[in-house]
Amino acid sequence: MGTSLRVSKGTIAVVGDETFVLGFRVAGAKKYFVVDVSAPEGVLKNELAQIFNSIYNDPDINLVIVHDALKSIVDKIRRALTHPLVIYVPDIKTASKMDVKEYYSSLIRRYLGISLELR
Repeated sequence: MGTSLRVSKGTIAVVGDETFVLGFRVAGAKKYFVVDVSAPEGVLKNELAQIFNSIYNDPDINLVIVHDALKSIVDKIRRALTHPLVIYVPDIKTASKMDVKEYYSSLIRRYLGISLELR
C-alpha cells in the first residue's frame, strides 16, 4: 500500500527582508511580513514572535517561507506544531554561492520524507 500526501489549498506567508519578500510578492504571495534581518537579535525575536503568533492564528496559512538568515531565531520561537509548514529559503545572494540542487533535494527529503534526484 502506498502512502499519500495530503495537499490542501491555502495561503503562503513570507517572512524576510524587503528584497526577499518582494520576489515572492511578484510571484503572487498575498501575505508577507517584512523584517530588518540586520536588527539586534532581541528586537528580531520580539518582532518574529508577534509575526508567528499572527501566522498561527490564521487558519488559511498552510506554508510559511522564511528567509534563512532568520532560521536560528525562528527555531527558538516556533511552536512544536506541524501546521503550518515552515521552510527556510536562502536569498538570491546566498543561493548563488551554494549547490542549489543539493539544497532543494535536502529540503524535499526533510519536509516530504522522500528522496528525489533533481536534474
